[in-house]
Amino acid sequence: MKSVLGWLTLALLAPGQVKQTQTTQDRNLIVGAWSLSSYELRLKPSGTITTPFGPHPVGRILYEANGQMSAQLMRPEMTAFASDDPLRATDEETTLAWRNYIGYWGTYTINARAGTITHHIEGAWLTNWVGQNQTRAFQLSGDSLSLDADSAAWHAHLTWKRIR
Repeated sequence: MKSVLGWLTLALLAPGQVKQTQTTQDRNLIVGAWSLSSYELRLKPSGTITTPFGPHPVGRILYEANGQMSAQLMRPEMTAFASDDPLRATDEETTLAWRNYIGYWGTYTINARAGTITHHIEGAWLTNWVGQNQTRAFQLSGDSLSLDADSAAWHAHLTWKRIR
């Protein structure tokens, strides 16, 4: 009887353990900190390529082993605000800062076989993103990670370098 219960327990638990092991293996591919190398948007339907944060954008994306993630991107060389107090920023300063920054956090899932990472957004500079699941195609080559995302208006291509 113990033998039958043991096999039954193993049969019931094994699929979850295999899935967990696969999820962990997939996550381990990208766990760590990555520095932004390039950020391009291809506008639809024209195909025009733009670099919203200039030719040398800055940013970090962090993928934790426990499934947490955070992404921060911005245009470098931004002019400092006149005041160190953010509550005293002018409308022009805040508009310029908001339009030259992207930031969000949440959790992520990865499907290495499909070549996709989904960011489950819990907080963002653009509040419309909160609660969204945003899927990116990914390619990993050594210490280079490429992420591609689509919207109705554009296709984004970002390249990140692993921080060692």
